[in-house]
Amino acid sequence: MERVTIGERIRERRAELGMGQGRLAVKVNQLAGLTSGGLTRNEISRYERGLRKPHDWLPLIARALGVSIGWLTGAPAPPSLALADALAQLEQDLGMMIDRRTFLTDTSGLALSVLPSGVPSSKAVPPEAVTYFRRRLDDLWRADAAQSPRRLVPTATAQFQIVAHLASNSHGDLRRRLWQTAAAFTGLITWLHQDAGQLDQASAWGTRTLELAHRAHDKQLVAHALTNRAMVDMDLGDGPTTVEMASAALADEKRLCAKVKVQALQQAAHGHALVGDRRACDQLLDRAGRLVDRIDDDHPWGVATRTPLYLEIQRATCYSRMRLGAEAVRLWDQVMPSAEWRSSGVFAARQAAALADSRRPDEAVAALEAAVHVAEKVESARLRQELTTAWERLAPWHQASHGQEVRALFDGIGLPITP
Repeated sequence: MERVTIGERIRERRAELGMGQGRLAVKVNQLAGLTSGGLTRNEISRYERGLRKPHDWLPLIARALGVSIGWLTGAPAPPSLALADALAQLEQDLGMMIDRRTFLTDTSGLALSVLPSGVPSSKAVPPEAVTYFRRRLDDLWRADAAQSPRRLVPTATAQFQIVAHLASNSHGDLRRRLWQTAAAFTGLITWLHQDAGQLDQASAWGTRTLELAHRAHDKQLVAHALTNRAMVDMDLGDGPTTVEMASAALADEKRLCAKVKVQALQQAAHGHALVGDRRACDQLLDRAGRLVDRIDDDHPWGVATRTPLYLEIQRATCYSRMRLGAEAVRLWDQVMPSAEWRSSGVFAARQAAALADSRRPDEAVAALEAAVHVAEKVESARLRQELTTAWERLAPWHQASHGQEVRALFDGIGLPITP
């Protein structure tokens, strides 16, 4: 796997902060006590393009970006640093002050902030906070389309901690909407841990999402949380439990909005695919298909339903799980042109498995090459598992040239495979 460069880290962090290269240069020069000369925007551009290395400027660039030198050189940003950054940005954007000593959490990262005596009254929490954090949530979902989940977990967790703190210091409708937003963040964190292959953490955060959804008295969010839990069970390969959790989400179906119904129906379809029930799988996806055009809500979660060809992606995945070969290949051929770059790796690996089932090894290897190209750039346990599955489907060709090609591809990203 290619190592992330210092320049890429500088660019990534600037983007998170909404800071231009010129602004970064000014901030670094201020920290250095320089009123003229010093670091320039063009020099930062050279760093980000890998043409030069910061060397002596590195400590000041790290301070200006609010990260450690270790993070800039490749280590993940610690959650405490992400929280400090998020608090500083909130204070700047909303003009409110928060006592940072209140943000004490247990080692699991799931405890709410410990509230001190003399906390600000609810009037200190502006109603604009809900809109502000829902925008941050949208930003994180967009970032998920391009970045590795482990990089986003500290930022998402820090945002959740602040929202939970604000909710605890509010009441009435504002309190309820803040708890809804907090639950939306825990839903995202559940997904990030799941994508990183940390299923125990995903389960814990999924439970937290369900708790907060009930706390917010939001039936839509409760059903969404149950669907999230079904998704974790799906990754565990537990078809019956996936069906049960998705069915629980649909228990009060008449009162659910179209988005939640679609989410639950397609997740139930995955559960039936895991147990090999194609008829039930198709029926559920067909039901979901009749609802997609009715998705018009602004719930800050479940953005995947807005993806072009969303249900075709789900059906193609289900058909790959059931090893339907040519039918799965036909669907993947339709889906691939619409895939976002990061998702395209997972889809290409699933397409490769379907091509192998259709006894088209040359094309399967080509699809795996595309998937590996994405895996070189992003750290996704889900993608690596899909690559392993595709390799298993290529078993008849393991000793042929096709197998040698795939071994070489997987060696390049350090992915171990069975002989």
